[in-house]
Amino acid sequence: MKQKLHTFVNSITLATKNTKFIDGSSKQQLLYSTSVPSYNYGLSGQAKYKRSLGNNLPSVKGEVLFGLHPVLLALKSQKREKIHGIFIEDKFQNEGSQHKVKSEILEVASLCKVPVFIVKADVLQQLSGSRPHQGVCLDVSFLKITEWSEQKSLPRTSSLPFWLLLHNIQDPMNFGAILRTAYYLGLDNIVFPSVNSCKLSPVVSKASAGAMEVASLINIPVTSSETLFCKQWWHRQGGQVVGTGTGSNTRTVDINSIHMTEPTLLILGNEGSGMGTKLENICDIVVSIPGSNTSVDSLNVSVAAGILMHWIKSSRNNRQNFSAQDTEV
Repeated sequence: MKQKLHTFVNSITLATKNTKFIDGSSKQQLLYSTSVPSYNYGLSGQAKYKRSLGNNLPSVKGEVLFGLHPVLLALKSQKREKIHGIFIEDKFQNEGSQHKVKSEILEVASLCKVPVFIVKADVLQQLSGSRPHQGVCLDVSFLKITEWSEQKSLPRTSSLPFWLLLHNIQDPMNFGAILRTAYYLGLDNIVFPSVNSCKLSPVVSKASAGAMEVASLINIPVTSSETLFCKQWWHRQGGQVVGTGTGSNTRTVDINSIHMTEPTLLILGNEGSGMGTKLENICDIVVSIPGSNTSVDSLNVSVAAGILMHWIKSSRNNRQNFSAQDTEV
């Protein structure tokens, strides 16, 4: 693995210089700003202004992904138009041979001819905004997302499409966790609005374990609305809209009592205010997850999302299995 690493690292240089301190001592010091950059939306990503990382290292050109799985999946999926460079901790190369994901990152970076920079952990701390980087950061261009329009035809990827609409989900950890579960369970598309919604960022990518880099994402532009998407497009495709609410809503039905046999769009509402009246009125059905203790009347949205998506997938699969058995008989 060390030999492989040397094939794509032309020069391993740490940005250091001799610095005299007030006490007269001389130390090796990294050439980078000690302050954490001010990032857009208060999250790790592209700095509002470029900040040099030292004489021997380039400035960040895009936004910085951090963590093993976001970096690996971004490299493998090639959805980012440009990959400007990968920053790895000096001990990363030694650990690669014993760590499957690290080994794969080094291999894919080599195949893609990505510029590699070996740096100290402090540089990675700055690049990641002091978030858990696991020894690697990736400077990439922004992720391009498919934009929905009423006139646009989107491909049908399965016989019974299952889509997810995230209505004003604002917490990046919730957003990322939902993306991770949706991708894991095999949902066809994840839709979200341009306004009043969490912005896609390296923090979301990390929270999703890299699922953001590979999932099929669709954005509803500011010139349109979720109402139009559900009412004038999804219904027209022959699908049903399933909303979510609490048991206190008189319209809701227990998720355990229904079975999905049609193309389904599941809406998950905002962490605090839920779906809102406009979206609820469009829903063909509103479901809730029954609880056992009234002291806690709701679930975190990412937890509820996992339960609902798994139940719908399971109920559809069970119904398909029963239908197949009936046909055989």
